[in-house]
Amino acid sequence: MKVARAIADALYAWGAKEMFGNPGTTELPFLEDIPQRYLLTLQDGIAMGAADGLAQVDRRPSVVNLHAAPGLGNAMGYLDSAYRNRSPVIVTVGQQDQRHYDQKPLLYGPFPDWVQGRVKWATEISKVGDVEGALRRAWTIASTPPWGPVLLSLPMNLMEEPWDGAPVPAPDPGRAPPTPESAVKAVAGALDKAARPAIVAGYEVDAFEAFDELAALSRKLGAPVFVEPLTSRSPVPSGLASYAGDLLPASVMINQMLTPYDTVLLVGADLIVYPYFPAAILAGKNVLYVGSDPGVAEKLSPQAAVGDPRELLKRLAEGVRDRGREYRHPRDFSRANRIARARTTMGGEFVLDLVRKVFQGYTVVDEAISNTPILKATGFYHGKDSYFGYRSGQLGWGLAASLGIGLRREKTLVVIGDGALMYAPQALWTLKRYNIPVKVLVLNNHGYAILRSYSKAYHPPLVDAESMQIPALDVVGLAAALGVKGRSVGGAGELEGALEELRDASGPTLLNVEIDARVPDLFS
Repeated sequence: MKVARAIADALYAWGAKEMFGNPGTTELPFLEDIPQRYLLTLQDGIAMGAADGLAQVDRRPSVVNLHAAPGLGNAMGYLDSAYRNRSPVIVTVGQQDQRHYDQKPLLYGPFPDWVQGRVKWATEISKVGDVEGALRRAWTIASTPPWGPVLLSLPMNLMEEPWDGAPVPAPDPGRAPPTPESAVKAVAGALDKAARPAIVAGYEVDAFEAFDELAALSRKLGAPVFVEPLTSRSPVPSGLASYAGDLLPASVMINQMLTPYDTVLLVGADLIVYPYFPAAILAGKNVLYVGSDPGVAEKLSPQAAVGDPRELLKRLAEGVRDRGREYRHPRDFSRANRIARARTTMGGEFVLDLVRKVFQGYTVVDEAISNTPILKATGFYHGKDSYFGYRSGQLGWGLAASLGIGLRREKTLVVIGDGALMYAPQALWTLKRYNIPVKVLVLNNHGYAILRSYSKAYHPPLVDAESMQIPALDVVGLAAALGVKGRSVGGAGELEGALEELRDASGPTLLNVEIDARVPDLFS
């Protein structure tokens, strides 16, 4: 047996049954004899995004194999997404033959140095004796909350070395650190003293399946539950009466929405902001944190209990007083009128309301960009694995991630803008090749609406610039060239039937919907 097979066998035995990649010469010694199902993508970035999606839905490490310097470079934006999404991905990178490192050969690079700040840990395995320790450490670090990617650089000559040892023993399972009782009591005491507490729920509620515990604490406190800005997962269960909406990623908007509350409890949540505003976030409020990420606690300077958020919510619910009143968010009586008005222009509220009705029970992968705020307000959160988004701004992530998510969730719908689609259209080919039954809904406004909206608020001369518009894309023709069937609709009367046809189609299928192309007011 060779070193390459020992590595692959260990990863397979620990649960990584699939591997994504686009191989080059430096990867061939590693891939020659692997037990994993290898899924070919047509560029490395898509492989990275697919592994991100699979790791999130599996809640354990996935494996991607990247092609040396060019492959890692191609995947850097997607690696950033995995890091920000807290996805436990084992990133393996084929490395040049060590025997001519002094020549700085083609494809070589100091890969662990390149990824600093975008992985939890990185190393190059330089000799056979280091294999066991590096593999076990990589798996444990990736799977210890807060999760995140790690990188292993694999020199091609090392992969050919003989492996005479026993199978690599299973690593220590990653666990959130134990939380001192004093920290939990301090947070519970602060909540008891609050006159008007509010909860901000984050991605960890879904990752740790803490929906019931969140709802129980909300009921006991009589507190509304807001969703963190730019959440990457569904933080609330279906039908949660206290769900009060999503916070927007700007300090002034966060402060405005949380103005009535004196104490804010972050549950596995972060407060990501963009663009810059001088207003401090939640100044003058008592900010508390429970969750697995000490970095978030340190950044926001709250009183924190760091650990498993599900367990912490249970302990808090047992420790706080019951206020005897349940918060119920007021019904939005104007919504039906907005939907009716949006019908005439194929506006987002009309289109996405129909999507919600037709695709009940689906996992939604969101890269709707300018329509994301509408999508989140339309009712696509319904508990475990119901919603996946991203925190990085890497266009094309949604279609790439759907490869991994669709392997586990047969009912998966990607909602993506036309501009974002063009960053990773090759993912359609992989969907088709492996018959991953993802449905792709393209919201086509013939341009970069999010950029035009930002320009409208801050740089008006650029609103109608040629560089902001992408007319005449043949989205359906592009899908057909990559093997995926599709159709286009542009009128309200045919939309519901087209959505039902998309839902009922076998295999990966695409629907291009011509939506309102007017510039939205998202930043003003």
